[in-house]
Amino acid sequence: MEYNFLLLEDNKLSIKNNGKFLSLNQENLICLEAEYSLISTYEIKGKNLLSSKVLELLKNNEIVINFEKVSSALKELEDNKIIAHLNRKNFRKISFPIYVRSKYLKNYLKVSSLKFELSSFLENSKFQEIELDS
Repeated sequence: MEYNFLLLEDNKLSIKNNGKFLSLNQENLICLEAEYSLISTYEIKGKNLLSSKVLELLKNNEIVINFEKVSSALKELEDNKIIAHLNRKNFRKISFPIYVRSKYLKNYLKVSSLKFELSSFLENSKFQEIELDS
């Protein structure tokens, strides 16, 4: 299945077009032609990134996000000093790519003046979580 691949850097998205990444702007927003888009902070090689499970979840959600277990130690800091060691079993982290319906993404980018802050995007969106390692 065809999809748009977008690279996230410094709260801006770039779209892969003919092997090169172009910064998204009002003029090339139309390049988001495929029904679904994948957003990542690094380039992902591979052809089958849209699994049937993800496609099924995208039918009822604008966004699907992979979460996985945290593998590194977590510490709570205050004034640059460690005040607590946190149990990593209680935390999950986002694993890229993020899957999104392109129509929803276009509308979000138009409203946000093409700025893409991940935390704001997720706070203002309906998304479905999936666990990579459960």
